[in-house]
Amino acid sequence: MPMPDAQGMAAFDAKGFSELPSLAQPGASRLIAELVDESFVEAGLRQVLDERSFLAPRGDGLAMGFPPGHLPAVIDWFVPALDRAAATYNARCRTAPVRLRMSLHLGPVTIDGTPPDANGTARNDLHRLLDSEPLKRAMDESDPAVTHLVAVLSDRVYQDVLVGGYSKLRPGACTRVEATVNGKAAFRQTAWLYVPSPSGGGPGGGPGGGPGARTWAVTGTGAVTVAGAGGGPDGPWHFPRRARLSQTVGNGTAVAGDVYGGLTIVHRP
Repeated sequence: MPMPDAQGMAAFDAKGFSELPSLAQPGASRLIAELVDESFVEAGLRQVLDERSFLAPRGDGLAMGFPPGHLPAVIDWFVPALDRAAATYNARCRTAPVRLRMSLHLGPVTIDGTPPDANGTARNDLHRLLDSEPLKRAMDESDPAVTHLVAVLSDRVYQDVLVGGYSKLRPGACTRVEATVNGKAAFRQTAWLYVPSPSGGGPGGGPGGGPGARTWAVTGTGAVTVAGAGGGPDGPWHFPRRARLSQTVGNGTAVAGDVYGGLTIVHRP
């Protein structure tokens, strides 16, 4: 039986998702998917979306596959764009910040089903990396006002793409870790942490404490509220769609942009 083709793969989830009440979880899932899609477009990588080999939503996030040749661009352009998108969202929705975790892997998987999904050891490892203790610890020990995304690269991605010289990201930008998962004693792999906007531990960096801590609660009316640093509910968990710029051009050239680096140029003769 022939070995299936290798796929580039990415998986995403959000810190604290499992602590949310059921009422809030669908909105959180939609937000993650929206931020991912918009970040690919913002990074100029719509082709990656068009060429996805599989897209598999999971309760607290999603996983996707794409041709492995896109991996350098995903690392160089998409990861910083997703970091900026999360930061922008959090600046506009301070009461319910989203902090994202991401894993990247490369390996052979079988693509089948309608809609297509992927199966194989490489797919399993992608999710183990996303659930790994070093990745969670890196998020817990960072400043929530600075670090909005933490990523982990499998050793194969690190060696083939970064050490191989195909990415602009230098190997020294990543930290070597031993990826393990609680309750999965058989899983132990070398992996590489990459934090686009790193921060120190400091106050609020550790689990469950400090100014960045948030606790979730459901009021008597069923609304989801967030208890912030002040100890009281400071607003509902809601997920406003990110504003999109649009221009209608009869003739001439229109340029639209924002302070976060987005730029759209429309020209009609």
